[in-house]
Amino acid sequence: MGNSMNVAPKLFQKYGDTVRVGPRDIIFNGKSAIQKIIVEDDLLKTPDMELVRDDINVASLISERDRTAYKQLRRLLSPGFSISYLKGLEPLMRDCVKEFEEVLDLKCSDSNGSTTIDICGMLSFLTSDVMSATSFGGSFGLVKSNDSHLKDLFINRMQKTAIFGQLPFLQYIPFFPGFDPALDILVNDIIAKRRAENGSKKRDLLQIFLDANQENPLSFTEAHIVEEMRLFMIAGSDTTSMQATFAILLLLNNEAKLKLLVEELYKAFPSRSDAITFANTQELEYLNAVINEAMRVMPIVTSGLPRVTSDAVVLNDYEIPPGTIVGAWISQLHKDPRIWPDAESFIPERWLHAYKGVEVDRKAFIPFSGGSRNCIGQQYVLHLFY
Repeated sequence: MGNSMNVAPKLFQKYGDTVRVGPRDIIFNGKSAIQKIIVEDDLLKTPDMELVRDDINVASLISERDRTAYKQLRRLLSPGFSISYLKGLEPLMRDCVKEFEEVLDLKCSDSNGSTTIDICGMLSFLTSDVMSATSFGGSFGLVKSNDSHLKDLFINRMQKTAIFGQLPFLQYIPFFPGFDPALDILVNDIIAKRRAENGSKKRDLLQIFLDANQENPLSFTEAHIVEEMRLFMIAGSDTTSMQATFAILLLLNNEAKLKLLVEELYKAFPSRSDAITFANTQELEYLNAVINEAMRVMPIVTSGLPRVTSDAVVLNDYEIPPGTIVGAWISQLHKDPRIWPDAESFIPERWLHAYKGVEVDRKAFIPFSGGSRNCIGQQYVLHLFY
């Protein structure tokens, strides 16, 4: 399972776009099959998604399989991810970025002409600070404190969730270390402090969770608040920081493209005092091309998205019976040389004009998944990128 990102491409290369990897488990490449799995037929998530829940009776947006329950849950939470709502959060995001810049400047000024900076770690701190400032009432202050304890809690939770999802029996072995309760203590403390506050309500994601609980106490319980906060803390920070790190790595390995991007940015924002907003960065064609190409070449999700068939379905000209696990390999689709000339290469220009006579096929680019299960935080992530 952990090596699937390396094994699957070799299987597709050897056997084609449809590969049976288990008695009732098939992985798929190809635009038509992947679109049908996750968009057109919107197939259900697999039963093992329930194994990643801390409480089997409390589903998050990630682990909820029931279509009706998922739609209700998404409807409750979607106001916190709308473009208009996110626009109001931009000043908080800019404050975190300003602090990030100040810490970088200090690290560089303290050096004797050269210094080494863990940009991946600092970006991870930054995205966590932005997430907490915009969602839970205040920044964690990780950029300034350089304290990795909280990030270690996130990593521990991700690792244990992955392990228990594949080997659930380990949770019941007395000597096997379980989830660190410190993260749950932190989440419950944040909730308690917010409820104890007087005065006007803060306009953030936590308040949306609390309001949803007040209006729908049976369908969105206290346990749901904790589950969604925990999910957003973990998934909302590290995925974004890693994708940003990948983009920087690709640019550093392609000096000419880095130069073009820097020129565009300096032209658009000649002074450090110029206001940078999500709206005006949308006008920067090369920046947009760089971000899209980085998500295509070095994606965060490198494994297939598993779904299960409820009825017989035809995929890649094969009739697939009910009850079959079908994996939609988006990362493989994004590097399919039949769709992307020089698929392994970082070429932002392909997003600006036809590259080698081939225009970008937008239906073959789905970095945030698709259909009803597309990432609810897509716009939030893009705001962080820009």
